[in-house]
This record gives sequence, C-alpha cells and structure tokens, in this order.
Amino acid sequence: MRKQTVLIFLFCLFTAFLALLIPSTCSPLYATSFWTDTNIYFTIGRGIRHGLLPYRDLYDHKGPLLYWLYGLGAFFSEKSFLGIFLLEVLSLGTMLLLAYRIVDCRIHSKAALLTIPLTAILTVSCSAFNQGGSAEEFCLPFLAYALYYAFRFFFEKRSSVMYHLGFGAAAAGVFLIKYTVCGLFLGVGIGIAFLLLFQEGLSSAFKHIFLWIAGFLLILFPTLAVLAFQRSLTSFFQVYFVDNLTLYEGTPLSLTGHLYNALAYLRTQSAANPVVALFAFIGCIGTVLAAFSEHHKGMIAKAFLLPFAAGMLLLFVYWGEMAHPYYALVFTCLIPAGILFLCQGIALLESRKKRIPLSSCIVAGMVCIVPVTYLTAQARPLLSVTKDKMPQYQFASIMNENAGATLLDICSLDQGFYLASGILPSVRYFADNNLASPEKAEALKEYLDHAVTEYVVTCYRNPGEHYLLIAEADGLFDLAAQRHYYLYHKLP
Repeated sequence: MRKQTVLIFLFCLFTAFLALLIPSTCSPLYATSFWTDTNIYFTIGRGIRHGLLPYRDLYDHKGPLLYWLYGLGAFFSEKSFLGIFLLEVLSLGTMLLLAYRIVDCRIHSKAALLTIPLTAILTVSCSAFNQGGSAEEFCLPFLAYALYYAFRFFFEKRSSVMYHLGFGAAAAGVFLIKYTVCGLFLGVGIGIAFLLLFQEGLSSAFKHIFLWIAGFLLILFPTLAVLAFQRSLTSFFQVYFVDNLTLYEGTPLSLTGHLYNALAYLRTQSAANPVVALFAFIGCIGTVLAAFSEHHKGMIAKAFLLPFAAGMLLLFVYWGEMAHPYYALVFTCLIPAGILFLCQGIALLESRKKRIPLSSCIVAGMVCIVPVTYLTAQARPLLSVTKDKMPQYQFASIMNENAGATLLDICSLDQGFYLASGILPSVRYFADNNLASPEKAEALKEYLDHAVTEYVVTCYRNPGEHYLLIAEADGLFDLAAQRHYYLYHKLP
C-alpha cells in the first residue's frame, strides 16, 4: 500500500509539472516571472538568504510561511524562479494526491485516478490562476487536506489522532500564509463538531476541538519563537495583523454589508470561473443528498457540512471590499468534491457491467494537459519575451557597471528590477505596495529627498532634483500589460 501511494504521488508530481509548465511564469519556459506579487515575495526570499528579515527589514504584508517558501526557492536558485516553480509543482502535486484520496475514500475504483489530471487541468486553467506563485496557490494543499479530513468523517466515520492534529496544523499553515483563507477550516471544524455532538456527545466534540487546537499550536508556537529569536515578532504583529486590517483601502462594512459583498463576488467569480463553480456546486449538492439518503442521527449536520464550509470560505475571502481575481483560486480545492460524485456515477456504471475504458480516459486526460493549458494560459503572450527585450535586464546591465549599487523601485509593487540586477534592497520600503501607510509615504519621500539609493526605477513620477534620467524603455509585465520605465541615477 505504501509503495502504491509513493507511485501515485510521483504520478501527481508529474501531472503537476505538466500542468504548470505553461500557465506559471515561474516556469523555465519564461524569461522570468512577470507578476509584481511574485517578484516582491522573491525579493524578500532573496533577502532572507542574505540575513534580511520580513516585516522588520523588508516591508510587505503576507504571512511568514510564504516568505520562507520563497526563501527556500532562493536557496535553490537566486537568479531565477526555478526553485519557486519546483515548489509550485510540489504544492500542486500534494493537492492532487489529496484530491485522489478524497475520491478514493469513497469509491475504491480506478476511476479515482481520473481525479488527478482533471483537478490539475481545472485548477491551472481557470481565470483565477493568474501567473502562478500566488499565496492562494500555496494554500491549496492545506485546503485540500481540510476537505479530505471532512470526507473521511463523512464516509469512514473515524480518523486517528494524527489526522486530527494534521487538521489543526493545516489550518496553521494557511493562517501563516494568508489568514483570510482560514474560513474553510472554521466551517469544517464547526460542521464536524456539531456532527460529533449529535452522534457521540459533548465530550467527543471537545476532544476533537482540543486536538485541532493542539495541532494549530504545534505549528504556530515554533513560528512565533523563530520570529521572536530574530527580533521581528513585534514587526510581524504590526504588519500582518494591524496594517492588514486597517490600511487596505475600502469603505467599512456592516455584517450585512460583508454578506452582500460575499454574495456579489460569488456571482461575479462564478461567472469568471464557471467550471470551478459547477464542480463545487455538484460537490455541495452531492454531500447533501448523500447525507439525507442515510437517515441517521446527525444527518442534518453532515448534510450541510460542506456547503457551510464553502460558505465560510467565501465570507472570509471576500470579507473586505477590495478583491482581486486570483482570490478565487482557493475555491479550486472544492473541485475534488464534485469529481467524487462524477466518479461515483462511473463506478455505478461499471458495477452494472457497462465497460468504461478507464485506462484510456486517464491517458487521454494526461495527453490533454499541455494543449488545454496552452490554450487557456493567460500568460501565453509572454512566452516569446526574452531577457534582452526586457527593461529589467537592460537597466541591470547599466546598474551592474557600479559595484555595490543600491536601488529603489517605486513603480508599483516589485517590477523585477531587483532580481534582474541581483541587487538586494537597502531600505525597508523597497517597493510601493498596496497598503496606504502614512509611514510608507513618509519613508519614500525621505529616501528620495536624501537620495539614499544610487538608482531609482519608476514609471509614473520624477524622483526629484537629486536624480538624473539616464535610460528609459518599454516592456511587458503583469499579463502582457505594456509599461514605460525610467531609470534615474543619483547626481554626484
């Protein structure tokens, strides 16, 4: 059984590799990653490799686990996104293994293997995928575990202590990447707690909640200890919680406003990602029907476990007024639930001796991965871009003439000039990110007024009287958007 699991996981990794090769600009097929978000994460990851710390030395507002993942990618390759691409393959491969296990725990048929290529294709070809390397993408294996854990309760009744601790640990993993994605864990936890309350009593429900909290703390406490040892714990709390909650632009909403906001995004994002929405809907309806067909105690709690968990995920993700299309990527974790009931239909036909060429279907699914992802990849126009055509590398050749050069990129987030030049940020606010912080505005003004960096790259404003324009160029970035960049050098 263990050998079979290893073989299936290798199959998942191979599938993930094929699926990500074209949609992700972290792939070696691209000159670089063309997304501002991945570049700011990677600049911080490179900084970690050289002793700089997130929050304290380099300002951005995602969770520490995401920056440590990018730091790990930088240890593998500091000059390219190859290490990040391999981490993407591992992340998606783990999600695919869990997707397979979700289906296999119910039907125990070769049909469950169809889950692997189908989930991969649907995940990376939806409009929410963007260019790869997002915080949401690295949350997917943890979310898939939450769904797997719920379905083990749904179909197999019990799980070992390690599974319960794992549920809490997975919740901590998401919490330390992007805590607004934790709604699925809250929904699954509440649903299972009510199910246990009806079926086994209050003590059983409390026992499981205790194990979940223990698993959560097993990951959280060492993380906080590392941050405290690095003397960046205070900065972490300030940036990750206080700044995130207070500095995003938007109108404060009432509870009904938040609910309306979530429902509005449900409509728009379902229209933008119809296949993902369809499989999630099939999964939710399927669990309701399956639970009501059993006629047992706790039937209602089991029936609404998945719809409630999906609703909590929706509410948390779209709690704020501001949202980006890639936020919806987390809902691809619900795809296996829909595939489960699709595969159940296939298994039912097999049981009635209606032969279905499953091996051929699996092979066809694998063959379709590259063509389908090529046709649906939003980043496809960037495949033809070479480094010599990019302002990032054109400017880098100028900046690298001076050993020890310093740089400030004030375009919008991180446009990849730090990576191209190999320069590490020398200031905390090294890029103009989404948080409208008065401290950030003051710091950027001070950097320019005192000319603290030798070079400044911008695309929308003059850095001031202390700098001279020495180069400008056009280039594609962020899903082939045309941008004009200016390189300034500090006056002697």
